[in-house]
Amino acid sequence: MAFRVVLVFLTLWVPQSQAAEFRLPVEDPAVFSVEIALDRAVQQAAEQMTGVPVNKLTSDAPDLFSLSEAFVNSYGFESDAFVVDVDLEGLQARLESAGVAIWQGPRPQILLWATEERGLERVMIGNEPHPAVDPILASGPRFNIEITRPLMDLEDTLALAPAEIWGEFDGAVEAASSRYGAEYIVVIGERPARQTMHYWMYSPEGSPVSGQVSGGTVSERSDALIETLMAFARSQSESITSEPVFETPVDVPAQAPSAASNVGFSLVVRYEDIVNFMALLDHLAESSAPLQVTQFSISGQEALVQIKTDLPLEAIDRQISSFEGARFISPLVYALN
Repeated sequence: MAFRVVLVFLTLWVPQSQAAEFRLPVEDPAVFSVEIALDRAVQQAAEQMTGVPVNKLTSDAPDLFSLSEAFVNSYGFESDAFVVDVDLEGLQARLESAGVAIWQGPRPQILLWATEERGLERVMIGNEPHPAVDPILASGPRFNIEITRPLMDLEDTLALAPAEIWGEFDGAVEAASSRYGAEYIVVIGERPARQTMHYWMYSPEGSPVSGQVSGGTVSERSDALIETLMAFARSQSESITSEPVFETPVDVPAQAPSAASNVGFSLVVRYEDIVNFMALLDHLAESSAPLQVTQFSISGQEALVQIKTDLPLEAIDRQISSFEGARFISPLVYALN
């Protein structure tokens, strides 16, 4: 019932100012601090608006987030989450007054390959959890950018070898990535014994950018790589002029739709196979119904798909359910078999 109430509210409400909700998990209410949670929500919003880690933002401006509650419209508890509504316009004004540039233009979608040096051997890192890869993937929703991994199936294994990556055979990397339709490609080479992490970054235009970061721990190296990766992603958007983009990640409810003719909805799609999810997007794009997929973001095996349509909820459900393997869970929430 709570979901239905929120859905109606988002569908009918026209915002007077730009805002976004952030949901922070409450693991232990006994030690939960409202002040710390408000600070973290505002800092999360700042990271997504700028693409700059909060420690970098505060190193240049230590008082940047002082009185962060001034950028909070409302907050409260909902189930096992603490929900904070952040005033984005006020926060943007604070960032710009401190000389911090807002990330302009669309966010590039990045495909991430990973290798590791183990003694004298260099190997591909699969899709299993890995201390160097996991923080980089987590930086996707953190900075509101889509970072996906190859399937690492037999086709990928045959298409690309560590020797081709370290030998900087750019054509092999781009050819192996073509099956994913990737324009932006990032490859890392973790070197634990040398306390460094090499990287190669590919964009549609220009030569690949390569280099390395260092750190005494894998966490330090991953943090340094994330900062470099965000700078690379921002550089790909700088030539495109548009309003600042603020796309909410999967675990954040979408902003209320504008008063345009089409109404905005957010679909949550849970899937096991990314290829099947992409096929669903093609199914929606090719349908004759007046339904437009405007953007989507992925976290783990769940995707948030933004659509615009004049269709009622019943018609949207029929359109999605017509895709083979789509299973209704709750309004605007589906699973793919």
